Amino acid sequence: MLLALVAGCATPGPQAEPVYFPARPGNPRVVHLKSFNSLSDLVPTRRSFLDWIRGGPVSPHVGIPAGIAYRAGHLYICDIEINVLHDWDLTSGQAGRLGHSGELALAKPVAVAVDEVGTIYVADTGRGEVVAFDSTGRSTHRIRPPDRESYRPVAVAVHGSRLYVADIAGHTIDVFSTEEGRFLEAWGRPGNKPGELYYPMGVATNGSGHVLVSDMMNARIQVFDAEHNPLLSFGQPGDRYGDLGKPKHLAVGPDGTIIIADAEFAHVHLFNARGQLLLLVGSVDDEPGGTPMPLGVAVARSLPEAVASLVPADFKADYYFFVSNVVGRKRISLYAVGSAR
Repeated sequence: MLLALVAGCATPGPQAEPVYFPARPGNPRVVHLKSFNSLSDLVPTRRSFLDWIRGGPVSPHVGIPAGIAYRAGHLYICDIEINVLHDWDLTSGQAGRLGHSGELALAKPVAVAVDEVGTIYVADTGRGEVVAFDSTGRSTHRIRPPDRESYRPVAVAVHGSRLYVADIAGHTIDVFSTEEGRFLEAWGRPGNKPGELYYPMGVATNGSGHVLVSDMMNARIQVFDAEHNPLLSFGQPGDRYGDLGKPKHLAVGPDGTIIIADAEFAHVHLFNARGQLLLLVGSVDDEPGGTPMPLGVAVARSLPEAVASLVPADFKADYYFFVSNVVGRKRISLYAVGSAR
């Protein structure tokens, strides 16, 4: 019996909720798999022996999810209702919380990124800094530019040894070393000309090391090279296909597709690397497949088998992405990108 408790007690597995984009009889390229608030909505959850002794929750629940990230089977979720970072292991069904206590307790975590060695970077607008956690979940150091009185980091991204942070107060992208959090440089200033930013809300990188920025109040995405020279800009205010409303966080798929959460239009936009619109995903409806107010986006090249099994038999998945919504009954959604069989 003790061995059974140590192994954990599994709950029944989830059922898929497929919604296709575009809808059939078209040729779907994206399928919604599942919307969830709790780990047990997505995978069978397990209690460790310590959880059982302490009476801890079998299925942690997210309150209001903001930024999200995925790495090596773990889904990281910024929860701005209870001000913690959830760490959900989609392989084991176990979960933890980071930043809930101690000197570096989180105040308002809004974005998260994870580097190649497992260091976790959380943009905290309440603290006015980025808090770093090591791969064990121990908070290690704080990151912010020197001599900047007002600092509101709202998005983070990592490429190699460089950490990129969007500062919505300074209208800048700041660059730090991932090793010790040393400030390296910054670019951007208020405006709407190429290279200028007006309330940057999201930052991501692609395989070439280019930096993509959601220039929210300019309703556009700007792409910069490693020397922060502007390369491409797409999107503009309006209500036509290819226009943007309030672009929030964004991510880049392994095929170069740019995935953008748009809170004003209640959609997720998929653009190719040249800035051409490919597809709109989601809707204002608070139903499976809906995105009533999207904020966070995270890409997963692959998923544990228990989650990947949600893909319908008539669809071939190439990769996946998660979307967080700040409103709705089931606030995080999982989608697969691929093609119909």
